[in-house]
Amino acid sequence: MGTEVLNRSTRPGVATARRLLLIWRNPNTSRLSRVGVLEALTDGRYAFRYLTNLDPDFSPLVQFPEPDRVYVSTSLPAFFVNRVMSKQRPSYPEYRAWLGLDGSGEDTPVEVLARTGGGRGTDTFHVVDDLRPVDGRVVSRFLASGVRHIEGAEERVARLQAGQQLYLRDEPENPVNQRAILIDAEDGLPVAHVPDWLVDDLHALRNDATEVILTAERINHDAPPRLRLLCRLEALPTKPS
Repeated sequence: MGTEVLNRSTRPGVATARRLLLIWRNPNTSRLSRVGVLEALTDGRYAFRYLTNLDPDFSPLVQFPEPDRVYVSTSLPAFFVNRVMSKQRPSYPEYRAWLGLDGSGEDTPVEVLARTGGGRGTDTFHVVDDLRPVDGRVVSRFLASGVRHIEGAEERVARLQAGQQLYLRDEPENPVNQRAILIDAEDGLPVAHVPDWLVDDLHALRNDATEVILTAERINHDAPPRLRLLCRLEALPTKPS
């Protein structure tokens, strides 16, 4: 993989096709913060850079050692590749279907990262879709969290229909995260949570959009709980800044 290291102020020279945010949970404080940006460029390359004002406890990644540089590569960096199931795995076709990637060409590594969060048991990083609008509109997808931790949720998820509208409900009494957001099938009947690493961005989107619509895009009855419910998020339109 060829990698070019640029000054932070230098742009790769082509437009960005897709932008993902790297989220890090501080293991000492459990605080989630944005630490970097991965851009899929229109010419097939990838660019990674750190954000400014990083958590004092955060240390740069081995693959990207200098915080004030932009790393441009001809293929997806290994740090992110390792967060995507290999297409050579026998279970990949089933996994692909659970993620709603039934159309040809949709299962790019970037799209898989955006839908799954790219979590690993060996660190506290996640990857999320950038919820900035395109032409005033945001469309994203994510796997709902915590289905097995909510009493009665698995049974309620099993009764959902593809395309059914879901509802977002703040949960300030949550003992772990006071900014937690529940996903309800109907008023007062939760089926899951919005993943923690997406919560802050979703709060910001709800403040900036005139309407946020959440639907059940896919219900995977035979999948593990963490892959059970794929949600589609749409914000129309965003308020002018």
